[in-house]
Amino acid sequence: MDNESEENIKNTPEGEFLRIDDFSELETTISKFIEEEREFFSSMLPKKKLGKLIEIASKEPTYVKKAEKFLELLRGV
Repeated sequence: MDNESEENIKNTPEGEFLRIDDFSELETTISKFIEEEREFFSSMLPKKKLGKLIEIASKEPTYVKKAEKFLELLRGV
């Protein structure tokens, strides 16, 4: 569609934003999203409490274990 420029970007490096230009691209994006295992969480904790949970979870050996520990701690609050 439009050419990419500073004012008109296609996506951001970490995927926070994505412009979908056609139906095929929409299908592919939705398929990837549905197939990937994800966790939803929400919190209204003070930053200090969240920081403590993150610090504890960060001691786990892998990214997956860190995520699991963080969610476990968050759910236990």
